[in-house]
Amino acid sequence: MIRYRLGAGAAGVRWAMSPIHEVVSLARLLTEPRRHPMFHPWLRRRRDRLSGLDLGALTIFMADGAYRPDFLDPSPMSSEPSFEECVAALLATPLDQVRAELADAAIGREAGLGRRLLGDPGRVRAEAACAVRRLWKAAVEPEWPSMRQALRAEMLDRALQVNREGLREVLPRLHHSTALEGDTVTVASAVDVDVDCPDGLILVPSLFITDRVQCATSAHWAPAIYYPASGRYLWAAPATPRSLDRLLGTTRAGILAALVTPLQTGVVAGLVGVTAPTASEHLTVLRDAGLIDSSRAGRTATHELTDAGRALLAAASPHPRRPR
Repeated sequence: MIRYRLGAGAAGVRWAMSPIHEVVSLARLLTEPRRHPMFHPWLRRRRDRLSGLDLGALTIFMADGAYRPDFLDPSPMSSEPSFEECVAALLATPLDQVRAELADAAIGREAGLGRRLLGDPGRVRAEAACAVRRLWKAAVEPEWPSMRQALRAEMLDRALQVNREGLREVLPRLHHSTALEGDTVTVASAVDVDVDCPDGLILVPSLFITDRVQCATSAHWAPAIYYPASGRYLWAAPATPRSLDRLLGTTRAGILAALVTPLQTGVVAGLVGVTAPTASEHLTVLRDAGLIDSSRAGRTATHELTDAGRALLAAASPHPRRPR
């Protein structure tokens, strides 16, 4: 059991996102794709971006059951750190800490690997950072605006739930292994660790983990729990009401349903199976009808439902019949 001692209860909890965590978790996903079939369509659409990437300095730590060094994935310093801030924190990890974590990562692995990792911890740290940057540039950065919007929606929703219902009710929804006992957040685990949280505990939603939580417990890093984010429309479009299909057409109805989470044009196109220009045409029609809003940052357009769009989607969704 891992025990995070809060002291101040829910006031000791804050929410944050971590772009580097998404990259490192994607690297693990790439080493075990069969375990997570929900990502298969997304991975297929990005096969060209991912093929040929040299990620060995990162995936070497992804053996099933092995310890993954915490310095690869430093706890977020703010609610929305930039990728470059995260990489800077990785590279600033003291070498003594890197060496200690590499020693843990070598446990149970072949002796030659242990010697290679511990022979030059600075080199291992630098090469891992380069691999993280390559994967970010190839697969995550192009879609980070939509990912960031999905994570923002998750963080806001969970914070509102805590304010309304209390941390004790919300924690088990993040993952069945988490709970609140008195002033302590517990995580069911094979290891037994007590962690004091004088500056609070960070709860970090993740888009690339689905079946587990990940815990930062080292004294060098801010205590954090990474949990599966509930918003998954980046990977598979939600079902659309049949009545909405008849009203708007299958593609526009699918787009409207997907935009429960704000998304950028390319992601929308992938979800409904059309080209980006075709998706843009459908989005223009929905925007002209007052059902969605669009905002632009540079060359990236992000789309979300208006109140009218939400009302239409809610009205078209089937409701359970009331008993007579």
